[in-house]
Amino acid sequence: MISAPSAAPGLVYRWTDNTINPTGEARAVLRRVLKGLGLPGAVISDGVLAVSELVANAHEHACGPYEVRLRSAAGMYICEIHDGDPLVPSDLYLAAAPSWAAVTTGAVSQLLAERGRGLRIVNELAQGQWGFHVTDCGAKAAWVVLAAASGPMATRGSQT
Repeated sequence: MISAPSAAPGLVYRWTDNTINPTGEARAVLRRVLKGLGLPGAVISDGVLAVSELVANAHEHACGPYEVRLRSAAGMYICEIHDGDPLVPSDLYLAAAPSWAAVTTGAVSQLLAERGRGLRIVNELAQGQWGFHVTDCGAKAAWVVLAAASGPMATRGSQT
């Protein structure tokens, strides 16, 4: 994972703890936004899947309010999923690590065997370009690089 990106994000979607199906709604809204940016279908599909995993994690494990934001920084489109919880559980990183099965401590290995698949998907789709950071207001945001801002990343989501 690389360091957290910087720059002011633009709001794409907002939800609360009472929103029914925020993951599906976030997918639909983000798909429209990315399509409007002219990104190819494979990049959109990968980005929507990665973001939907992060939205589901935020909704399940953190408190609201929640937001999905998209921005361009350092020549990349970056999506952030903000929630109201400043804590980043350390097991989230372990769950996404390629060597997660090597963890042998009882409670942690059981958690990783049952959970964490979504973050492994995010890690694979984003090619390791994702993470968490604490926001200026003291909450946290998960972030994921979706594509190059000047066009789709040549290696992401396409086969030639």
